[in-house]
Order: sequence, then C-alpha cells, then structure tokens
Amino acid sequence: MKKWNYAAAACLLPALLLGGCAEKLGLPVKDDRTDEQIVSDFLTAYQANDYESMKPYFDEDNLLHFYFQGQESGGEMGEVYKRVWELTKDFTFTAEAVEGKEAWGEVTVHLQTHEITSGVPDAMWSAIQAQVENGDDSFANLPDWLSASLETGAPIDEEITVYVSHRSDGDRIDSSACREFYEQLTGGFYDYIDMTMTTCTEEGSVYQIASQGDSIIGMLQTMRMQEAEGATEEEIQAYESQFGALDGVAAKVKPTDDGSMELRFGVDFNRASSTALANMGIISDRLNSSGGYLSLYSTVSSFEEGGMTCEMNDFGSGAASSEK
Repeated sequence: MKKWNYAAAACLLPALLLGGCAEKLGLPVKDDRTDEQIVSDFLTAYQANDYESMKPYFDEDNLLHFYFQGQESGGEMGEVYKRVWELTKDFTFTAEAVEGKEAWGEVTVHLQTHEITSGVPDAMWSAIQAQVENGDDSFANLPDWLSASLETGAPIDEEITVYVSHRSDGDRIDSSACREFYEQLTGGFYDYIDMTMTTCTEEGSVYQIASQGDSIIGMLQTMRMQEAEGATEEEIQAYESQFGALDGVAAKVKPTDDGSMELRFGVDFNRASSTALANMGIISDRLNSSGGYLSLYSTVSSFEEGGMTCEMNDFGSGAASSEK
C-alpha cells in the first residue's frame, strides 16, 4: 500500500494555503490586509519608488511596468521617468473603503498632488518647428523635449474611486477601471509613458512619427523634391506659405549640396485640422486611421507593404518590444 506524503498533503489543506505551503506550490497567498490598507501601501511604495512592492498589483498591460523598469534600464526614457517620479513623489493622500461597497473592493482615495505635463503639447510643436526650420534632430530626440517640458503645474486635489479586484491569481488595482487614478498619481504622465519615435525610410524620403502607444500625435517628413529644382526664392516662399497658413503645420524648402531641393514638412496632429490634412492627402493617403485616431501600427504596416523600412525607437523603455 502506498504511503502518504504527509508534507505534500499538509500543503493541500485549505487552512495551510494561507501560509508558507502556498508559496512553495506557487499558489497565491491570501492577502489579509483590507483593501484600503492595500491601496495605502501601494501609494506609499510609489513614494519610495519601490517597484517590487507595487508590481503584484499591476495588470500585465499597466504602463507603470515601463515606468519603473525603464528607470532601472539606464536608457534615455529612464531619465525622463526619474524626473517624473521626482516631480510626483511628494503627494499626500488618504484611503478609505467605500461604506457598503467593501465587498466590491471600492476605496475612496483623496489625492493631493500636482499635474506636470501641461507643457508637453507646446514642447512637441516647438520641436517640430525647430527641426523643420533647422534640419536638426529637435523633434527626433523625443526624450529631450519631453523631459524639458515637465514641471510642477496646477494642483490636483480630488477624490477618486479605486477598485481592488480579487482574482484567483491575486489582488489587482485594475489598469482600465483605475486609469484616472494612475493618471493623477503620475501628474498626468501616464498617457506619455509608452511614447515612441518611429522612423520609416524609402529612397528620397524619411518619416519620423511620434506616438503614444498606437496613437500618432506628431510627424515630420523630409524628402527630396526634384520638381522644385531651379525654383526662385519667391516661388519657394509661396510654397512654404501655403502650409504656414495652417495651424499645426510647418514646412521648409532648402537647397541641398547636390543641387536638389529638400522639403521638411511637420505636423502636430493635436493642433492641425483633420479636414485640412485629409484634403492635403496627409491622412488616409499617407497615415491610416483606426478607431477614431491615427494608428501607428496600421500606418507602419501600410508603409512596409509599400516597400518602406520602419524602425521603432522606445529609447530604452521597452514599449517597442512589447508591441512586436
């Protein structure tokens, strides 16, 4: 007759699953803290930049994985993330379970902090204009203009409902249901965490595309214009002015060393009129929409089908590899 393995059997007893045997079997250990204690400890861990203590409560798709791992990676975006944390760590908060909703994990968080991202849109537009005018890498160097735009701004003093979901694999502070919480925790930076710059090239043309996740927000195209060779200064100025009259659009035509003309054309899609861009063939002919926004992945797929080569740069955040 087989002998029982009493050590293994003991680990299967429900009562002991709350302790060390559960850990040995790789099973979740029940968290005896209340939901408000979980949220309070989570916020305190953010103030201490303690990713390991926060990580068990993140869904896989939570952008704060990039935020904390990027600080450790030493990449250019890591330096941006460190600045964000320095600007947002000194908040105050209270966390209290919603009376009558304890079973649903509802916790009211009163968060007092500051937004830090109000300067980002202007910084990107300035970077686009500078690169169009000078032909440098002002826009392409995304971490530089992004970091330079971050500063303590308007105060945030709000109450937010945070939902602690209890799952078979552990407790979570849900990424979707608690998005406002994550946005305010980071002073509004949560939406910028997975920003990337994608460069697509073909003979005589280069596209540089700034995106938040799949959403394109800015683009700069540099291309050779054979048809502009021999154009007079007046003709060039007239060509540039037709674009300069449009908000969120910048253009520059410059002669090159080989005698041809180079067009640098930049668009801030948060400023420019989508109707005007569609009429110019910028949207749909070059960039593709998806779900009501300009889709990076749909656009890149279209570019590559047309023979272009595209490369996404996440500047060390890890966002690019997660989308491949």
